[in-house]
Amino acid sequence: MTAAQRREEPIKGHMVLMPTPPEGGFTARDLPRLMEVVDARFELLDGDVVMMAPSTHWHNEVIDILKFALRRIAPSWAVIATEQGVDLGPTVPEPDILAVTRTAVSAESLSFPPEVVHLVIEVMSPRTKTIDRVLRPAQYAEAGIKCFWRVKNEADAIVVYTFELLPEGGYAPTRIFRNRVKVDRPFPIDIELPDVTW
Repeated sequence: MTAAQRREEPIKGHMVLMPTPPEGGFTARDLPRLMEVVDARFELLDGDVVMMAPSTHWHNEVIDILKFALRRIAPSWAVIATEQGVDLGPTVPEPDILAVTRTAVSAESLSFPPEVVHLVIEVMSPRTKTIDRVLRPAQYAEAGIKCFWRVKNEADAIVVYTFELLPEGGYAPTRIFRNRVKVDRPFPIDIELPDVTW
């Protein structure tokens, strides 16, 4: 079978219930009930349920590498969480990794208010470039989250772009890191960026 023949075959899938938003849209308070009926990963954007693109193996490996490296060095006041929401009201983006104030975390946590989120990290995938480069930084900066990292794949190597919130709003790029990340904020971080292998 040729590549052209494969492209013309119908795409198979399964039905996913897409809840109808109430007047004013869904908010973070609705997440527990939405998780019971939406059989896929999703986020809230302006009160609507938005399905999340599948992630690549490289993306998932990098999340694990960064999560465990940050957990080893995080101060006692911080928890390193993955794929939890940031509660912006009718919008609840779900960063790949967050550093959150420990006292805000419970076993039932699904999302966190932005004032307890000190770092958000987005690992780029081919299908999330615009979201990770444009939408997410704008959302996180507007919410007042001080530190943002965007992680990019360059020939299977981890490259970390770091940003800090400006007093007047928006993020300013601070550094580009290859092989090692060393920063002072949101807490002293000095971690190696190993090769991504499997």
